[in-house]
Amino acid sequence: MSTSAGTPPEPDNGRPPAEPAARKDLRDSLWGRALILGVLLVFTLVVSKTCASGRDNVTQEEAVEIAIENASFTPCPEEICRQVRFLNRGVPPTGYWAVVLSEKIDARGQPNRIESFLINASTGDVSTP
Repeated sequence: MSTSAGTPPEPDNGRPPAEPAARKDLRDSLWGRALILGVLLVFTLVVSKTCASGRDNVTQEEAVEIAIENASFTPCPEEICRQVRFLNRGVPPTGYWAVVLSEKIDARGQPNRIESFLINASTGDVSTP
Protein backbone atom coordinates (compact mmCIF):
# COMPACT_ATOMS: atom_id res chain seq x y z
CA MET A 1 0.00 0.00 0.00
CA SER A 2 1.08 3.48 -0.80
CA THR A 3 0.63 6.37 1.62
CA SER A 4 1.27 9.09 -0.92
CA ALA A 5 -2.32 8.97 -2.24
CA GLY A 6 -1.23 9.10 -5.85
CA THR A 7 1.21 12.05 -5.71
CA PRO A 8 4.66 11.35 -7.02
CA PRO A 9 7.56 11.90 -4.61
CA GLU A 10 9.54 15.16 -5.04
CA PRO A 11 12.98 14.74 -6.54
CA ASP A 12 15.67 15.83 -4.11
CA ASN A 13 18.69 15.05 -6.24
CA GLY A 14 20.63 14.48 -3.05
CA ARG A 15 20.73 18.24 -2.19
CA PRO A 16 19.45 19.84 1.00
CA PRO A 17 16.50 22.19 0.64
CA ALA A 18 17.37 25.79 -0.38
CA GLU A 19 17.72 28.27 2.47
CA PRO A 20 16.01 31.66 2.18
CA ALA A 21 18.31 34.47 1.01
CA ALA A 22 19.81 36.55 3.81
CA ARG A 23 18.38 40.07 4.05
CA LYS A 24 20.89 42.87 3.37
CA ASP A 25 21.59 45.31 6.16
CA LEU A 26 20.74 48.99 5.52
CA ARG A 27 24.45 49.86 5.79
CA ASP A 28 25.28 47.48 2.93
CA SER A 29 23.24 49.26 0.25
CA LEU A 30 24.24 52.46 -1.53
CA TRP A 31 20.92 54.16 -0.70
CA GLY A 32 21.26 53.18 2.94
CA ARG A 33 24.71 54.72 3.17
CA ALA A 34 23.50 57.89 1.45
CA LEU A 35 20.57 58.10 3.89
CA ILE A 36 22.84 57.70 6.92
CA LEU A 37 25.24 60.36 5.58
CA GLY A 38 22.34 62.75 4.94
CA VAL A 39 20.99 62.29 8.46
CA LEU A 40 24.44 62.96 9.93
CA LEU A 41 24.84 66.13 7.86
CA VAL A 42 21.45 67.46 8.91
CA PHE A 43 22.19 66.66 12.57
CA THR A 44 25.56 68.46 12.37
CA LEU A 45 23.96 71.52 10.78
CA VAL A 46 21.23 71.71 13.44
CA VAL A 47 23.72 71.35 16.29
CA SER A 48 26.06 73.99 14.89
CA LYS A 49 23.22 76.48 14.41
CA THR A 50 21.73 75.97 17.88
CA CYS A 51 25.10 76.20 19.62
CA ALA A 52 25.90 79.53 17.96
CA SER A 53 22.42 81.03 18.09
CA GLY A 54 22.95 83.24 21.15
CA ARG A 55 26.28 84.69 20.16
CA ASP A 56 27.66 87.73 18.44
CA ASN A 57 24.69 90.09 18.50
CA VAL A 58 27.08 93.05 18.29
CA THR A 59 28.80 93.55 14.92
CA GLN A 60 32.32 94.89 14.44
CA GLU A 61 31.01 98.28 13.37
CA GLU A 62 28.72 98.50 16.40
CA ALA A 63 31.64 97.60 18.67
CA VAL A 64 33.70 100.47 17.25
CA GLU A 65 30.78 102.88 17.78
CA ILE A 66 30.37 101.70 21.40
CA ALA A 67 34.11 102.17 22.02
CA ILE A 68 34.02 105.70 20.53
CA GLU A 69 31.09 106.59 22.83
CA ASN A 70 33.09 105.39 25.86
CA ALA A 71 36.44 106.97 24.89
CA SER A 72 37.72 109.97 26.84
CA PHE A 73 38.79 111.63 23.57
CA THR A 74 37.62 111.82 19.97
CA PRO A 75 39.68 109.40 17.87
CA CYS A 76 41.02 110.52 14.51
CA PRO A 77 38.80 109.59 11.54
CA GLU A 78 41.52 107.59 9.77
CA GLU A 79 41.27 103.81 9.67
CA ILE A 80 44.76 103.45 11.16
CA CYS A 81 43.45 105.00 14.41
CA ARG A 82 41.11 102.02 14.98
CA GLN A 83 42.20 98.46 15.54
CA VAL A 84 39.59 95.74 16.07
CA ARG A 85 40.03 92.03 16.84
CA PHE A 86 37.55 89.30 17.80
CA LEU A 87 38.54 87.22 20.86
CA ASN A 88 37.07 84.19 22.59
CA ARG A 89 37.56 84.14 26.36
CA GLY A 90 36.54 81.76 29.12
CA VAL A 91 34.95 78.32 29.40
CA PRO A 92 32.49 78.13 27.74
CA PRO A 93 33.97 80.67 25.33
CA THR A 94 32.40 84.12 25.21
CA GLY A 95 33.06 86.38 22.24
CA TYR A 96 34.56 89.84 22.77
CA TRP A 97 35.53 92.63 20.42
CA ALA A 98 38.88 94.15 21.39
CA VAL A 99 38.88 97.75 20.15
CA VAL A 100 41.90 100.07 20.38
CA LEU A 101 41.38 103.74 19.53
CA SER A 102 44.05 106.40 19.14
CA GLU A 103 43.62 110.16 19.28
CA LYS A 104 46.03 110.97 16.48
CA ILE A 105 49.03 109.56 14.64
CA ASP A 106 52.42 111.33 14.84
CA ALA A 107 54.84 111.91 11.97
CA ARG A 108 56.45 108.47 12.45
CA GLY A 109 53.05 106.74 12.16
CA GLN A 110 52.79 105.95 15.87
CA PRO A 111 49.70 106.66 17.96
CA ASN A 112 50.21 109.32 20.61
CA ARG A 113 47.34 108.42 22.94
CA ILE A 114 45.35 105.17 22.97
CA GLU A 115 42.48 103.57 24.84
CA SER A 116 41.54 99.89 24.77
CA PHE A 117 38.09 98.38 25.26
CA LEU A 118 36.67 94.88 25.49
CA ILE A 119 33.09 94.73 24.25
CA ASN A 120 31.00 91.64 24.90
CA ALA A 121 29.80 90.46 21.48
CA SER A 122 26.54 89.12 22.94
CA THR A 123 25.47 91.94 25.23
CA GLY A 124 27.50 94.99 24.21
CA ASP A 125 28.82 95.48 27.74
CA VAL A 126 32.08 97.44 27.89
CA SER A 127 35.12 96.66 30.00
CA THR A 128 38.74 97.71 29.89
CA PRO A 129 41.43 95.04 29.63
